[in-house]
Amino acid sequence: MSMKKINGKRLALVTIGQAPRVDITPDMMQGLDAEYDITEFGALDGLTKEEVARLAPKGGEECLVSRMTDGSEVVCSAAEIEKRLEHVFDKIDPEKFDAILMLCSGKLEAAVHSLPVFSPYDSLSAEIDERRAAKDVVGVISPHADQIGKMQAHFTAEDEARFASASPYAVDEFAKAGEKLKETDVIIMNCMGFDSAMAAKVEAAANVPTMTVRQLFMKHVGKSLMQKAPA
Repeated sequence: MSMKKINGKRLALVTIGQAPRVDITPDMMQGLDAEYDITEFGALDGLTKEEVARLAPKGGEECLVSRMTDGSEVVCSAAEIEKRLEHVFDKIDPEKFDAILMLCSGKLEAAVHSLPVFSPYDSLSAEIDERRAAKDVVGVISPHADQIGKMQAHFTAEDEARFASASPYAVDEFAKAGEKLKETDVIIMNCMGFDSAMAAKVEAAANVPTMTVRQLFMKHVGKSLMQKAPA
């Protein structure tokens, strides 16, 4: 995985839900220099729940799962989110920021800017590649069952991975997901909404080392910032 460098302290954080992400940002940034100037942007900022409901996936469209500012879960069409992200990126002035950090681990084609863009998807892909090279059986937890098919594309053989779903924003099903992934060597929780407490529940149920994509992402970003990243 190529490692871009961040030469400055002005960071734009972009969520596919609504900003600010009080469930992610404080935890994610705690291992970094407190002097970083953080501004958050959201693809769903300014929308009512009724307006967001109209962005729901239709007819088998790919979905993305995120969070409203009131803490509720929202499931949107990936295509609709991509459209809205284009407008979000237009608002990020390259003269006022030094880098963009995405708060979504999905592959987002609209996440393109003249500034360096850091994506959890790249961290996830790099970790999966390393685990496959080590012949580990990887367990992957996605926030929505409809996203499992897309995750399967990261693997070439059926016996390389096992899959489960559990939302970080709804009913607690972490132990249930962990039970499904007992026959693995490592579990990756693939959503930036998953935190260490959720990972601990999965690990206790599966008795398998469990990590979140948030941890993987900040490990890589920490290297780019040349700061100490969370373990």
